[in-house]
Amino acid sequence: MGVARSTLAQRNILILMEWYDHRIRQGIGRYAREHDWHLTVDERTLVPRGWEGDGVLTVFYRRRDLTAYVRRLDIPVVDLGLYRPDIDLPRVAGDHTRIGSLAAEHFSERGFRNAAWFSTDFSPIHNLRLRGFCETCAAQGLNAPLVWVWEKACADSPDSWKRMRQWLERHLRAAPKPLAVFAHNDYDASKIEDVCRAAGIAVPEEVAILGVDDNELICLNQPVPLSSIAHDLVRVGYEGAALLDRLIGGVPAPDRPLLIPPAGVMLRRSTDLTAISIPAVRLAVRFLKDNIGRSFGIEEVAAAAGVSRSTLDRLFLQHLNRSVHAEVLRIRLAAVKHLLTHTDAALQEVARRTGFCHAQYLNNVFAQAEGMTPRAYRMRYALPHLAQPPASATRSLSSG
Repeated sequence: MGVARSTLAQRNILILMEWYDHRIRQGIGRYAREHDWHLTVDERTLVPRGWEGDGVLTVFYRRRDLTAYVRRLDIPVVDLGLYRPDIDLPRVAGDHTRIGSLAAEHFSERGFRNAAWFSTDFSPIHNLRLRGFCETCAAQGLNAPLVWVWEKACADSPDSWKRMRQWLERHLRAAPKPLAVFAHNDYDASKIEDVCRAAGIAVPEEVAILGVDDNELICLNQPVPLSSIAHDLVRVGYEGAALLDRLIGGVPAPDRPLLIPPAGVMLRRSTDLTAISIPAVRLAVRFLKDNIGRSFGIEEVAAAAGVSRSTLDRLFLQHLNRSVHAEVLRIRLAAVKHLLTHTDAALQEVARRTGFCHAQYLNNVFAQAEGMTPRAYRMRYALPHLAQPPASATRSLSSG
């Protein structure tokens, strides 16, 4: 793409999206207000003949008129989706592989061994989430997930709601229980719950359900509120606008998409059961999370759970398939990853807040567990303004 043609001080930006979530626009709007942009937006997603401006923020998938229009432009364009990897454009999007991995980790934490994936259709984004889910299920010791894609099974009737319900019910009844179902998004998750309700399959006792996007209209208005992975779409919009601004200013386009990590799992009743329903395990896990920043012994954890250390170890191995010590490490490393990707805290501060003795010890433990140093992890997964540590943190991170 060429440089912007406008000589006006205020940038004129076109928003042209085949698909969007209002939170993406919130992020774009926040950046626009901070930098005094003028936004051209049409809810009908019409290609604006004769429009002139400085740059375009787009999401396209199937519409040929949009892709043809974008390809003709000689101004910077940023795609906020990964639906069309065949078209060479600078991109900012959610880290869909990581979303899938987070789903598998969530199920593993709750002691599940049987898992399934469900989506109504399939695209490059679906494929990324499914790949991350399957790979992490294998790494976490879960059985290979069942894969249910209605688009691939429906033949000539993709819009037949009755047929899809019957098809889903057959799969759900035949699957081993308890079963954890990862749905591509909250819309698909609500379909699973609706079929379970009609078929008399208990949620979450027999089938736990996890969606993506944390769409409160859907998640909070089900008989059993849905757990969902919070896809950080506000950041997608904001960082997409920031990248477009840099391109308009003449900065070269990055050679790979900027991937925004998910913000975590919004836990609701649809997955809040199984192993964590065991009182001693639940109390122990709550103690671990509440005391993550200080040093404690396993005996103290057992006392908080009201059982002996040997009993607690047996319950953890039986219901979580790992020892109490391994769970402590898992929770602490998860907190470390969050701080590395969502804050600019120096490694010494990260170590202090997550119960490690000092930065070097954290560096060694993290490298052994993750195959890379904390600094490398931050460089790979954090947002651009966090990937480079502040000057005060350079010394602390130097060992990474």
